[in-house]
Amino acid sequence: MFCVFFCIGGVYNAKSHREMFVLCGLWEMMFVLTIILSAPIPLVIIVSSLQDQLLALQSQLDHANAQLSDNNRQIELLTEQIRIMNQRFFGRRSESAVSDIDGQISLFDSFNEAEYMNQEPSKEPAITEVIIPSYHRKKAVGKRESDLSGLPACIIEHTLSDGELAVKFPDGYKELPAEVYKRLHIIPETFIVDEHHVHVYTSKNNDGTILKAPRPKDLFRNSIATPALVAYIINGKYTNALPLERQSKAFKTNGIQLSTNTMANWVVKSADVYLSLIYDRLHELIYDSKVIHADESPVKVMRINHAKIKNGKKTYMWVYRNRTLRGTHPIVLFDWQPSRHSDHPREFLKTFSGTVVTNGYQVYHKLAKERRDLKVAGCWVHARRPFAEFIKSVGQDTAKGSIAQEAYSMITEIMHMDNTFDDLSVTERKKQRQLVLYEKVDAYFAWAKQKYSQITHNSTIGKALAYSINQEEYLRVFLSDGNVPMDNNYAEQAIRSFTIGRKNFVMIESSNGAKASAILYSLVETAKANLINTFEYFNLLLTEIPQHMDDKDLRFIDDLLPWSPRVQKECPSRYKKS
Repeated sequence: MFCVFFCIGGVYNAKSHREMFVLCGLWEMMFVLTIILSAPIPLVIIVSSLQDQLLALQSQLDHANAQLSDNNRQIELLTEQIRIMNQRFFGRRSESAVSDIDGQISLFDSFNEAEYMNQEPSKEPAITEVIIPSYHRKKAVGKRESDLSGLPACIIEHTLSDGELAVKFPDGYKELPAEVYKRLHIIPETFIVDEHHVHVYTSKNNDGTILKAPRPKDLFRNSIATPALVAYIINGKYTNALPLERQSKAFKTNGIQLSTNTMANWVVKSADVYLSLIYDRLHELIYDSKVIHADESPVKVMRINHAKIKNGKKTYMWVYRNRTLRGTHPIVLFDWQPSRHSDHPREFLKTFSGTVVTNGYQVYHKLAKERRDLKVAGCWVHARRPFAEFIKSVGQDTAKGSIAQEAYSMITEIMHMDNTFDDLSVTERKKQRQLVLYEKVDAYFAWAKQKYSQITHNSTIGKALAYSINQEEYLRVFLSDGNVPMDNNYAEQAIRSFTIGRKNFVMIESSNGAKASAILYSLVETAKANLINTFEYFNLLLTEIPQHMDDKDLRFIDDLLPWSPRVQKECPSRYKKS
């Protein structure tokens, strides 16, 4: 009876079916053992065998408990990952939900820009009515007047006839300053045919001599394309992220038949023949910088060297942007390559001496080990981001007092303090970093290593700490160089337009198209960084460069760079930073 009761109790308290089975086996053996011990025959051998079985069953139980613990841990890790992925894809991606110190939008944000930007709708500024003695006058004030200033104006007069005025003022009248209000009008695309008449002359005596008036050098011989038309198409696709197919439909609504293939040929040829000259010059000039930011983003290409690839091949668009310091101008360069191999940045940066700021990709570390004149600096925003993602996934209340919250706070404090040095000279910034931040950086890495030894390494927080620890050498570089920033935001901001465009066109048709896109995105982003109008800039380039294609002296190119006085004068941007 005792054995039966004991067996039932053991089963009732078992944690799993497997444990129940093992426990029942143990109680059964004890019951048998009791019977055997009361028997008169020798039992040494039998007892020994039962003890061995008992130990084996205990080992099975221990193994089952360990396996159960591992399974529970795996479930926790997977749940954690699902929570973070849900946050990435369905929640707000920016770290402003936790802190808005750096104001960075990640590459994930660029795919949902409308949602990100629509945080607080901007109200249209009203026209304030100002009361003036003897008459009322509406005076435009504030942002609306500023936004509309400089645009061409069409004056529309609203008057009363002399007869109407004579009835109202029989003794005569005098006119006061007019009440002025403004409305924004738009004229949709206007298409004009440039019909060239080349005059032809011959002698009166009919001696066979014929003379034609000089004909300007065309962008494309025997094509309807003009610089303005091609500039419009390029600007639509690479500045405003409008795929060629969508532009073709828009042209069709205006009675213009332009196929996507025709437009694509114009775009690729313009980039390859003309605009590549500007790109190559910018490539030379970017080496004058002491710091270059680098990043890369995948893009699918359907054809590589005319060979069609099913479902497309995953290739990469690399981006490089200089750190604009005293005496340098902003330059953004895209470089399309078929892979993520180290050979590509090695070739692109082969004559650059200085520091490359990256997101921790090992390829750049490899290059730094190959060359003494090349350093690599890490990005603290990337070190902080996984902690921010974890906090947002579990909620700030749950995250209070956690390793993630502590790590995030420590990194944010370091970055915030470094931001206060932005207006200092390079020398003074380095000095302040050494005095103020050195110990805080030391403390962070010491803390990270300690915490890492106490937690599961393949957990989300474990991986986040491992990133910081593995990148320590590169994350510390900013402390010894006042030119080097703490983040790689420059590169991420530069590549944002490409990622937005990629969402619309999904993939690029050919490797030639990918190379052309690299050139065009480079000119767009460099133009924007130098605050010039991208359409006007492309129109100027496609008008001027064809006239110099026979020149052996290429110095004319410097007159067409985005920061040249001529370009700044002829292609001003009306964009105003708020």
